[in-house]
Amino acid sequence: MRVTIERADSKAAVKEFIALPPRLYRGLAGYTAPMTMERRGLLDPAKAPFFKHGEAQYWIARKDGAAVGRISAQIDHAQIRASGPGDALEGAGMFGCLDAIDELEVVRALIETAEDWIADRGFGRVFGPCLLSMNEEAGLLVEGREEPALIMVPWHPAYLEGHVEACGYAKMRDLHYWRLDSAQAELEARRVRLALQRRRPDLVVRALDLKNLARDVEIMRAVYNDAWQDNWGFVPLQKEDLEGISKDLKPFVPADAGVIVEMAGRPVGVALVLPNLFEATGDLGADPSPLGWLKLGYRMFTHRFRTGRIILLGVVFDLRHSVGGAAIAMTMIDEMIARSAHYETDWLEAGWVLENNQALLKILEQFNFKRVRTLRLYDKVLEADAAAGEGDDNDG
Repeated sequence: MRVTIERADSKAAVKEFIALPPRLYRGLAGYTAPMTMERRGLLDPAKAPFFKHGEAQYWIARKDGAAVGRISAQIDHAQIRASGPGDALEGAGMFGCLDAIDELEVVRALIETAEDWIADRGFGRVFGPCLLSMNEEAGLLVEGREEPALIMVPWHPAYLEGHVEACGYAKMRDLHYWRLDSAQAELEARRVRLALQRRRPDLVVRALDLKNLARDVEIMRAVYNDAWQDNWGFVPLQKEDLEGISKDLKPFVPADAGVIVEMAGRPVGVALVLPNLFEATGDLGADPSPLGWLKLGYRMFTHRFRTGRIILLGVVFDLRHSVGGAAIAMTMIDEMIARSAHYETDWLEAGWVLENNQALLKILEQFNFKRVRTLRLYDKVLEADAAAGEGDDNDG
């Protein structure tokens, strides 16, 4: 039977769209289902911060009446505002949320539907996958499927890579994740701390002020946006993008999960580690039973997280390529390692990092981080006649 593609517009359809991956990937080696509740926060148009600065359309693929895949197409207006002439993402729409069974016919039908929607809005290029923006879950997992599940890192089966390429997509850029194991961390922290005894005396390192967490999260956003303004594929973090840290994640983020470095009272560097919530949720499934919810509630009060992700790291632009900027970056990583050792953390993972970001790669390698995952962004130039519908509001 042929594949049919249905728009997921109603509340029931969006609910099915969000819940589909655990059904498709159940039993696949390496897959751990994220909680549906958490996914709703990223994908439900009524809840997701993306929809405050972007627009998206969802579809579900069916075969013999069964849901066999899903995809999104989206336009991020924050990305468009940030993309000048010659920018890597200029004139590009995105596809995302690509999850499907192992059939090229299904993947092709989904991707072509997303391409038509993007072309109807006048965009001549498509890149992805992103869920839903570059600042959320970017890339298709091509290496590291057997690694432990990590907060805000997507998982994809091996066959999707070949199916996407068969649809005419080519590698755009690889995004890497780097891990530091605790056994190495203590040794590295000692070594680097000795080297950093000559820190600049005008640098002040402080933790987050939990009583003023919203203020400190805004400081982090401002420094991060300034730091990476010329980075490939950079899309400024919007205020709403970090709302979850100052609200939903506040109970799980200790003060010393964040590092703010100040010089003469000016914030010049920031770093933030988020606890890996999969430690508490990974064995409960996407939709826990009543007993599962009781277990989760208990764990949220008692669990000591042993793994985490460095999700923000940046040095202000005017210092970034200076000796002082390097010292600030080294100081922040040293502080995070020292705090990780204090909490007896098993490992920290930093990502994503561009494959050619030599300055940051050099620092990570100095601290003995090892590359453990690769996510790949793909792109495709649409045919001229397909992208000629600028201003056309038809949904296709």
